[in-house]
Parts: sequence; C-alpha cells; structure tokens
Amino acid sequence: MIMEPNYNIVVIGMGNIGKYLMPGYRCLLGDKAGSNVFGVRRNPDKVAELQKQVPFPVSAGNTVRLLREKRPDIIIVSTPPAVIPLVAQEDLKPYFEEARRKGWNLPDIYTFGPTPEPRMYLDLLGEDVLAAKFLPSMIKEKQGVPLHKLGAGFLTFAGSFPREREARAIEFSDMFSRSFIVDQDQSLYGLSSKITTYTISDCVCAIADGLGDMGCQVPVKDIASGWRAAFRRHTGLEGQGMYPCAEEDAPAYIREFVCRMSDAWYDGILRYILSLGCDETLAQGFHGANFEAFSLAAQLSDRTGMEEDMRHRATKGGVTEKGISTFRSYFTGHLRQAARDWMEGSLDQSFFDTAEGIAYTINMTVNRHAYRLAAPK
Repeated sequence: MIMEPNYNIVVIGMGNIGKYLMPGYRCLLGDKAGSNVFGVRRNPDKVAELQKQVPFPVSAGNTVRLLREKRPDIIIVSTPPAVIPLVAQEDLKPYFEEARRKGWNLPDIYTFGPTPEPRMYLDLLGEDVLAAKFLPSMIKEKQGVPLHKLGAGFLTFAGSFPREREARAIEFSDMFSRSFIVDQDQSLYGLSSKITTYTISDCVCAIADGLGDMGCQVPVKDIASGWRAAFRRHTGLEGQGMYPCAEEDAPAYIREFVCRMSDAWYDGILRYILSLGCDETLAQGFHGANFEAFSLAAQLSDRTGMEEDMRHRATKGGVTEKGISTFRSYFTGHLRQAARDWMEGSLDQSFFDTAEGIAYTINMTVNRHAYRLAAPK
C-alpha cells in the first residue's frame, strides 16, 4: 500500500466505469472501500440498481454538496467525455475555490475520458491542481488467465505530482493494465491502436465464417491460437506466454492465410502509430502488449462470449463502437470472401497488402474520432 487508506474518494459519473474500478478502490483503501468511496450521478436513473452492485453509497444530483461533506483526497471523473468540461466548470470549480478559501487540501483528479486532456483541469481550476488521465486496458480475466496484466493501459499526468501521490496513481492504474506513462497525443494513438487490435475477434470470426461457407467448421479459438502464435513468431517473442498457442492449431488448409493476416494486422496498426512520430520501442511495447492480450482473449472465448464482450465495451458514440462499426462496414465481408477465395486457390496475394492498409485506416479513423469526443457540438 502506497499511502495509508484513511481518505475519501468521490466518483462523479457513477456508472460502468465506476463499477469497473472497484478493484482499484480496494487496492488503495482496503477494507475501507465500502465506507470511504462515494458515487454520484447527475440524475437518479439506475441509482437503485447501481446501489445493489457496489458496497459504497451512490446518490444523484448532489455533487457539490457531497464534495463539501467528504472533502475527498481523490475525485474520479468517469462521465462521458463530452460531459467532462461541464462537470469541471459546474461542480469542480466552485468546490476547488471554496477549498482554497477554507484551507482544505486539494484532491487529486483521476479522469477517465480520452479527451479532454488532463491539462484542461489545471487551465480551468488552477495551476496547483493535480490531474491524471487513465485509459485502462478494459480487458478482463478469462478462464483464470489474468489478461489485464498483459493489456496496455495509458496514464497521463498534468501538474507536478509529489512522488508518493504519483506512485499512488500508478498503483491504481496497475490494477487494470500494464501501465505506460505517456503524453496526451501518445495516449490517444495508443488508445486507437488498442481499439483496432480489439477487432482481432472480428477477424477470426470472419475467417471462421468464410470457412463455414465452404463446409469447414473450425472453432474460432483454433484460428485465434494460430493467429497468436504467428504474432509471437513475427515479433520474436519466445515461448507461448501465459497460455499455450500454436500455428498448427489452425488447419493446414487455412494456416498460411491466418498467419499472413495476423502479420498484416499487426504491421498495419504499428505503421500508423509510427507515422505519428511515436518512438518505435514505445510503440512496439504497448502495441505488442495489446496484440498479445486480445489475441489470447479471442483464443479463450467463444462466439457468444465475444459478442457479449463487445456489447459491454461499445459505448454508444465511443471509440470502441467506432472501431467495431468501421471494421464491420468496410472489411468483414471482404475478409470472409478472402477466406473462401483462399480455399479455392483464387485469392490475389495483394489482399494482404489491403488488409494491412485497412488496419492502418481503422486506427486513423478511431484516433481522429477520439479527439472529437469532447469537442464542442
């Protein structure tokens, strides 16, 4: 434990993210997570339902009053990105002004929207404010395999954090991801690369469907195992990682296709990251972490589980929805057809160049969408 768990945390925008962060509250507060965390929403919708799902109190419409009462050491802002500036202006600004007048300690702000950047809080609330933006991997344990320890999460600091409070933020981030400390732009192209990598599950499903059209029923997990093993060979990783995989798990008649698709998908995403000026070592670090994590997630899932995961991830209008919808609009049918053409021996080899370009394009689309999320309407 980095700091003594004798402080309060207020979660503004209590919803899916607020629930998801429960292991982090326990990490920082231990047994006091039930008594020292307070969730609040702008409206009363789902408060009763949420209250049944978390051990701490959840309320609605009383943000400033709750802040005054609890004087938290950490404020978590987990509203939709477009609402974050409104929360900062209407709720946080009056509280921070009052806290300064009365000599209260100013809380750290942990914000969970891709945009606006955490610097916004300092510009609005004052240079003495400390804000950290978290973009966790959002990948969960499957079949006992701790995928969150593989997937990359991004942490961006604004303000001069004292060493102990910086360590506390990193400890919180590490509960959900393999943390990479990056600047704002890096966090957004890191996020967009993660979302594009997430479409691996769509890739293996489209390949399985193409094979099914040809009368070959192949479990998606076998295709994902071959895909992941090809990635590990392509990037020079040794061994099988947290869970066994083998190119031979994909049937011989489609194995080369799967391996070349894996290489193209990895390379297309990486090429976009590098085109933005990212350091190659950093790019390979977080992109490789996510490619391994989501390949393994597909290997450990069935079709039903994949679709259920997508429904929980794809917030309406968000970056995950953008990545999935772009893939399905422009590539699902083509990839399914390519698998059929491969089986018939008629696939043009330039298809893999196209696949690499599609991965690049989805990444670009999602990255640009991330910047628009908190833009004025």
